[in-house]
Amino acid sequence: METWTAPSPAPTRWWVLGMRGELDLHAVRHLHEPLRGLIEARGPWLALDLSEVRFIDTTGVGLLVRLAHHLRGREGDLALIAPRGQVLRILRWTNLTRLFRVLDTADALADLATDYPPRLGRAT
Repeated sequence: METWTAPSPAPTRWWVLGMRGELDLHAVRHLHEPLRGLIEARGPWLALDLSEVRFIDTTGVGLLVRLAHHLRGREGDLALIAPRGQVLRILRWTNLTRLFRVLDTADALADLATDYPPRLGRAT
């Protein structure tokens, strides 16, 4: 799994982390701590660009859910940019497209409201 940070397309509280490869057990093992460090440095409004992620397994899905919970606990959020193919199918089949903000492009970050439901761990 290769990652990189990218500038947000417009002035926004969101920051973008691009990913390329497979989001699986091996990748998650190496991403967990660096992600926490980046969140500490850049803030809790994270947009993951998944346009170049070609595979996700249950460990990768678990990382996304835990990451959303962590960010929302810090009054931030997680957005997923351009998931495709198998990744998008898994998100749809598991109904996780309802949990995450799923965007077609990073440009859509500028239009996001900050009061997006649902909040993990909170009754609605």
